[in-house]
Amino acid sequence: MDHVRGAVIRTLAFQAAWGYAPTRLQLAIFLDMGSIGVETQNFASNSINTSAAMYELDRLIAEGIVCESRGHIVLKSFVEQIDRGREKEFYFPRKLRHARRVVSYLSRLPWVRAVCLCNTTALGQARDEGDLDFFIIAKAGSIWRTRFFATLPFKLLGTRPSRLTTDDRRQTTDPICLSFFVTDDALNLSNSMLSEDDPYFRYWFLSLLPLTDDGVLKELWEQNLKIRQRHPLAKKWMALDGDDLPKSKGKYKPIVESWLEKKLKILQQRQFPAVIKEAANQGTRVVVSDQMLKFHVEDRRSEYRQKYYEICKQFGVNP
Repeated sequence: MDHVRGAVIRTLAFQAAWGYAPTRLQLAIFLDMGSIGVETQNFASNSINTSAAMYELDRLIAEGIVCESRGHIVLKSFVEQIDRGREKEFYFPRKLRHARRVVSYLSRLPWVRAVCLCNTTALGQARDEGDLDFFIIAKAGSIWRTRFFATLPFKLLGTRPSRLTTDDRRQTTDPICLSFFVTDDALNLSNSMLSEDDPYFRYWFLSLLPLTDDGVLKELWEQNLKIRQRHPLAKKWMALDGDDLPKSKGKYKPIVESWLEKKLKILQQRQFPAVIKEAANQGTRVVVSDQMLKFHVEDRRSEYRQKYYEICKQFGVNP
């Protein structure tokens, strides 16, 4: 069972790297088998299962390597993250109410198929001043009009994130960050990962929180085995209220490119700030195409990966 023990430590190592103390259920869902996970997708019902993970977790707690308090689990060196996480949970209900109001508008756009809350806010860990980050799936051929009309009201209201200094900007509660769009004919996101390994992106993908979905998220899950292959116990996302989101009405026909799509593409590209234009398609941080719009200029994935590697080394497991 050494491989399961290593998986528990490895999983908690990344959670420590991005500052989150998971629950037991989340530990099982996130369980990272490392390179062995690539070879054991059909092995989860045998020695890689929730019971085995909980057995090894209890052993690690008994040995003093892992701490459990108030339903959350951390490596002993990071026990303070439990208290910090509890403080962040205070802001989550407000964040979620605001996010649902945003999605009530986005879901009315005829080209939007799914909207998910993402990053640690999707795990209930919200900083008071933190952005609301959304991942949006649009119909093929509509990404530019989707982004234009998705961002327009929040731009007019001044509720989008600002990267100016605090003294130079009007303070906004729960800024709306619409910085990742894909179309439903480009659901394989593995090309957006860093080379070799991208632990942040893997956990980002697994922790998406659906707020509206017409059924396309099932396709997203199925097309991204490469992202989740190290996590054999991972389960497809479910809404907070259970499986209560609208079902797919059938396959959509691709939207024929129109003059509106062309005009809005040109308009938005002209308005891109210099930092976006310089970084566009120079890596995986900023991607600008008719199938993906990804504007993660401040990309800390390499930083999180290095910290994760260091924690793994500290506890004697391979990342």
